[in-house]
Amino acid sequence: MILIDDMLAAAFQYRDTELWKELTDSDVFAFRLSDGETGYCCVMGNAGEHLALGFYRGRKGFTTYLKTISLGNEHLSGIEMFEMTTTFDCINCDFMQASDMDVKTKKIVRNYADAHKLKIRRSKGWPDFTRHQPGKMQYGITRMEDARDIVEALHAAIAVAAKVTSSDFARLGFDINGHYPTAKGGKSVPYLIPNADGTYDWHTTQLPAFLPDECVAPKFANDILAGEMKKLPVSGTLQMKYFHMPMPVDAGEDEAPYLPVALLCLETVNELLFPVFAQDVSNDNSEELLLGLVNALRKRGDKPRAIEVEDNNTESLLKDFCSRCGIRLSRKKELPEINNACFFLFSNFMM
Repeated sequence: MILIDDMLAAAFQYRDTELWKELTDSDVFAFRLSDGETGYCCVMGNAGEHLALGFYRGRKGFTTYLKTISLGNEHLSGIEMFEMTTTFDCINCDFMQASDMDVKTKKIVRNYADAHKLKIRRSKGWPDFTRHQPGKMQYGITRMEDARDIVEALHAAIAVAAKVTSSDFARLGFDINGHYPTAKGGKSVPYLIPNADGTYDWHTTQLPAFLPDECVAPKFANDILAGEMKKLPVSGTLQMKYFHMPMPVDAGEDEAPYLPVALLCLETVNELLFPVFAQDVSNDNSEELLLGLVNALRKRGDKPRAIEVEDNNTESLLKDFCSRCGIRLSRKKELPEINNACFFLFSNFMM
C-alpha cells in the first residue's frame, strides 16, 4: 500500500480547511490533472457525518459519482446495490476516528504528524485513502499514478477553500441553488487549471453525461464444445443470473482482492439450483465461466430449451454462447425466483 508524505501533507492541509462547511456533495468542481485528463471532486461532510473528498477521473470515474447520488432514488435490492458498488471507480480521502483506523496505517499517520508537529483533530482527523476499482474490494492505494491524482485533487480542493465565500460563490461557477448534476450531463461547474507556481486559473466546464457500464460479452469460440452442446437432448427452461460473490480472493501482496464471479442457474420446473464458478477466481474470467456452464450441462446430460435472464450483464454473457449452442435466450422484465435464490446464496456467503 502506498501512503507517501505528499498524500498526508495534502490531506492534513485539506482537513484544516473544513471545506464541507461551505460546500455540499452537490457542489462538484473540476480541475485539470497533470497528464491532461479532467478530474472531478465531491466534498462530503456537510451533514457532519462522513468527512471526505471524493475524486473521480474522467467521464468513466464521474459516472461513479452519478451512481452514488442516484442510490436514494432507486429501489435496489441488497444484491443489486452490491453489484453497483463493484463497478465504482474512484478514490476517497476519508477522515476517520482513531478507533476506526487500520493499525498499520494509523502508525504511519501518527509518525508523520509527530515528525511535522501536526495536530490530529479529535473529531475525525485521521486521513485514510481508499481506492475503489471495478470487480475488486475497496483497498488502499497501490499505484503511484493514483497517489499523484489524489494529491492533485486535494491541492485543487485547498485552492477552492481559499476562495469560496458566500459572496463569491456564484462568481466562481458554483450553482447557488445547489442542484445535483444529472445523468444527461451539461451542468456548468468551476474548472481549475494549475499553474507552475501552484496557483490556479479559474474557468468553468460542463459535467459529462452518464457513461453506461460495458457489459461482459465473450465470444464462445470453442467449435468442438459448441458442436457437443448442439447434440445434447433438450429439456425445460433455466433461469440464470451473473453476479459477484462477496468473498474476496487474495490477489497478491499490495493488490486489491478480487471479487469472483458466479453464474446461478435455476430449473423452473423443479426449482433445482446449481451455481457455476470460474476456475480462475482471481479475475473476472467470463470465458472460464462459460466453460464451467458447459461442464455442468454435460454432467446433467441435457441442455435447456431456453434460458431466461432479466439483466444486461447476464444477457451479454450468454448471448453468443446460446446462439452457437442452439439455446433460445429470453429476456424477462422480472424473475423473482432466481432473485430469491441468488439472495439465499449471497446471504450465506455474507455470514
